[in-house]
Parts: sequence; C-alpha cells; structure tokens
Amino acid sequence: MKSCKPVLMVFLIFLSGCCSLNSSGKQIKSLEGSLGALSHKFELARKENINLKEELLLFKKNQDIDTRRFVMAQDTFSKELSAGDDGDSVSVEITDKGLIICILSEKLFVSASDALSDQGRAFLDKITALINSEFPNNFIYIEGYTDNQSLAVFEWKSDWEFSFARALSVLKYFTEKKGFDPLRLSASGFGQYRPRALNETKAGRRLNRRIEIVVSPQKLRHAKTL
Repeated sequence: MKSCKPVLMVFLIFLSGCCSLNSSGKQIKSLEGSLGALSHKFELARKENINLKEELLLFKKNQDIDTRRFVMAQDTFSKELSAGDDGDSVSVEITDKGLIICILSEKLFVSASDALSDQGRAFLDKITALINSEFPNNFIYIEGYTDNQSLAVFEWKSDWEFSFARALSVLKYFTEKKGFDPLRLSASGFGQYRPRALNETKAGRRLNRRIEIVVSPQKLRHAKTL
C-alpha cells in the first residue's frame, strides 16, 4: 500500500494540472473573444473618426452647405410650385449643384419666343417669393435648354443662342421686376446638348425644352459696389 501512495499523488497532481490547463484554456478563449470585440469596436471608432474628419474638412471648405435646410426646402418648393399644376411641367430636386427647379418652357414662354408669357411671369413670382424666403443670399444660376429641332421651327442662329436668350429673359425678370441683386445671378445656355430624355419622340423633346433655376449652396459674401 505504501508503494501506491507516490503513484496516487502523481496521478492527483496530473489531474490537477489537467484541470488547471482546461481552466486556462477557457480563460484564454474568453480573453481572445474580449480582445476581438474590443478590436471591432476600435475599428468602428476609427472609421467614425475618419468620417468626422472628412465632414469637418467639407464644412471648412464650404460653410454654406446646409443639407437639412436644402432637403426641407425641396419639400416646400415642390408643394408650392406643384399646386395647381396637373402635369409634369415642374420638378424640384437636389444635386451636387444645389436645389434645382426645372420648368418646362411651355410654362414660361410664348411659343417660339424668348418672351415670357403672363403665366410664366406669374409662376416666376411664386419662385422669387420662395427663394427670397428660404435662400435670400444664395447664388442663382439660370440655365436654358432646347430640344434638337428648335432651329427647324424657330428663327435662331443656334440652339445655344435660343437657350441662352430664354435664360436671360428669366434673369432680367428677376433683376428688373423682382429686385434681385445682379451679383447673385448668372445665365447660360446649353442648347440641345444636355437632354433629359430622347429627342426621338415628341414627349422626349417636350421634356428637353426647359429652364433650370439652380439655387447654389454658395452665398454672396460681399456688398454690391457702386
């Protein structure tokens, strides 16, 4: 019996060591799991920090951009300008250029002309009221567009001239009749070269004949010189 005691002791020590290793293995796995979770949280925090830095950089580059304000204004403009319009002659969207009010030419102009119609002037009155209320100091870009058949019907030397003439008519109405600061405004004509739809159909050509009034995020920062 005496000779069995050392063997028993060794066996008990062995069992104790196995239990200890087992427990250590579980602890190591638990620690590995905790480290993995911490590593994941750290990576998320790192990415969030990068995003915050990018947003801060964008804010420093252009302190005029207020995304929430533009989104809210889009809803307001859409409701106000679409009221009473039972067709698709007006749309409002937000792009990287700013808030874009797209109006089909038939709603603004006398046919085959750059002259504003009575309906067109009344509609521009609604637009100016909204712009003055929501964006009193922002730059406004007025862009004219045509279809690819304007010159076949109208007496203009080029699509650019026709589209620019219409954009200029809107600009003049804003400055001469509505009192907009000329420093805020510019007009340009793109002719037939930036269509919204295919020119192969009458419906497509109708959508391409349009004026786009772009409310830029940029604001006028200096006073008008005399």
